[in-house]
Amino acid sequence: MTTKLCVGLNKVALLRASRGNATPSLVEVASALVERGCDALLVHQWADNRHVRPDDVRALAEIPAVAAGRVTLSVGSDIRPETLELVRRTPGVGVLVVTPFEAAHLTTQRGWRTTDDQASLAAAVRTVAPSARVSVFVDPEEASVHAAAIAGAGSVELNCRAYVEHFGTSAARDALARLAEAGELARSLGLRVHAAHDLGSRHLPDLVHALRPDQVSVGHNFVADAVLAGMCSVLPTFLRAVGSLDH
Repeated sequence: MTTKLCVGLNKVALLRASRGNATPSLVEVASALVERGCDALLVHQWADNRHVRPDDVRALAEIPAVAAGRVTLSVGSDIRPETLELVRRTPGVGVLVVTPFEAAHLTTQRGWRTTDDQASLAAAVRTVAPSARVSVFVDPEEASVHAAAIAGAGSVELNCRAYVEHFGTSAARDALARLAEAGELARSLGLRVHAAHDLGSRHLPDLVHALRPDQVSVGHNFVADAVLAGMCSVLPTFLRAVGSLDH
């Protein structure tokens, strides 16, 4: 089985929002990633539009490879009627990633719990079907995986926060074992297995070996690495532009 790589574009949108204009373009960045082999794309659309807006989702869905279904576009969100309608009415959106949202946090901290609104989760699955499937962001806990399956979700997105935070220690090995157990349970219930949350390239080999996920999602660390590599690549162009390098 080949694990697909899903790249999150939230931080690209956050950079754009810092200037209040259209630069950098999410569509341009996404198209470049797709051309170079990216399997899937992810954006989170929160109620406060802190980085990605509904029109971004519609624009990304029109990228030819996305519209044709060769590249999966996932939209992460809490359960809100407007987001369910956005996903349902936007051809090209393949997955709704149901993710608990707390406005005080800069990024998602926890997965879906059995104490969350299970009826709303099941209703969300029915609302977006058959145009899109639902993936549920969950901590690697048996009860949460069962809750996603009972609601009719197509996959779980396992929260790798503990594994990443303790990477390189015995605690990380324990966290990886819990992820593997949750993944096995999910597969036994007919769910696809995805993994996410602050994963960098150094975290992936052990994770993929232990978990055998269908997909891993990367975002913050991917963009952080890209900033360093991209700046080094672009610097000569700017130096030449000001005459500091020989043409």
